[in-house]
Formats: sequence, structure tokens, C-alpha cells
Amino acid sequence: MLSRYAALVKNLRGVVLAEAGKPEVDTALQWLLKRFKYRDLGLPPSMAELRKRKGFRRLLKLFHPSEELRKMAEAFASNLSASLQAVEALVIASAYVSPIIAVGSWAAEALSKLAVGKVEARVKPDSRGWKLHFRIADYTVLDAYEKSVAEAGELWKPKLDLEAFKRRRAERIRRETKRYWRLLEGEEAGEPLILFFDLAPSSRKP
Repeated sequence: MLSRYAALVKNLRGVVLAEAGKPEVDTALQWLLKRFKYRDLGLPPSMAELRKRKGFRRLLKLFHPSEELRKMAEAFASNLSASLQAVEALVIASAYVSPIIAVGSWAAEALSKLAVGKVEARVKPDSRGWKLHFRIADYTVLDAYEKSVAEAGELWKPKLDLEAFKRRRAERIRRETKRYWRLLEGEEAGEPLILFFDLAPSSRKP
């Protein structure tokens, strides 16, 4: 199990959250699979049925590296009154050090309710632009991972100032949004394209 997990982490480029069965979603997924021809895209366990649809066998069924993570996803979804599939995708993406790729309006809406930061695009990326920003998103997750996880250990300190903890992490997210400056150089009406998440503070009561 551990060896399979390590292999998946090494080659995974995104965790897909999508509502199956809609033509526009299927079209977008097919486009994604062409873009990531030599890299893997994965599905959270609750979305594994999507692999049974024609042409989507290449999507990998991911698994929770530990039973505790599965329980964590359920607890977060309940406490936040959020979609279990969306929260599970966030937990899985964190476990696999990978960004989430939301496909379709349902996925975007489910995730937007959990976002703590965003970048509103004023341009419509072409294929080259999408490829660039997929790569930037991958680096964003990877670069922030170690510090973010280590810092989350503070949540178990009895005298933690939770509001200061939130502000510190929110400021780091604000700085990370600057990586996506190319998306702001346009005249289009701003539309959320990059979302940032931080479930850690939700595990600690004020």
C-alpha cells in the first residue's frame, strides 16, 4: 500500500472533482486527459465511478493513505455543512500534495464555499496559459506544503491564539496569489479561477 501511494504521489498532477454525466463536463475531462498525456490525474474515492465512463479509464482511483484521513473528511464535511465529495477531494489533495482541478459548475460552487482566498481571472487562458497555470498551481501546493503542515501542529497547543494563527496563514495565501499575476492583466470581468483552502483552523474550536 505504501509503495503504491509513493508512486502515485510522484506522478500525480491533480485531483479531479467533477459531476459526471454532463456533456460539458465530459468534454472538459477529455481535454484535460489530452493535456496530461504523460502525467496522472486522480479521483477521490467517492468519485471513482467516473472511471467507468467511456474514455476516462486513465483517471486513477486514489485512496486515503490512512483510515484517520477518511474520518477527518467526514468530520470536516459535517462540521462545515459542506459537500462530502468536495471536502474529501481537499483532504485527498492535501495527502497527495496536489492541487484540485474542479470541472463544471457544481464542483466550482462546492469548492468556492470552502475557499479562504481566490484569484479572479481577467483573461481567458488559451491552451498555453492553462498549461502554465496548472504548473504554477502544482508548485504553489508543493512549496507551501511542508511549512503549512508543520505549522498546523500548533493547533494542539492549549494557549494557541487561533485568530492570530488564521491571520498568519491568510497573509501567506495573499502573498501566494501574486504568482498568478498574468491572470490579472486583462479587461474581462473578474471570474474566480484559482481558489485557496485551509481546513486546518476548522479542526480547532475558538
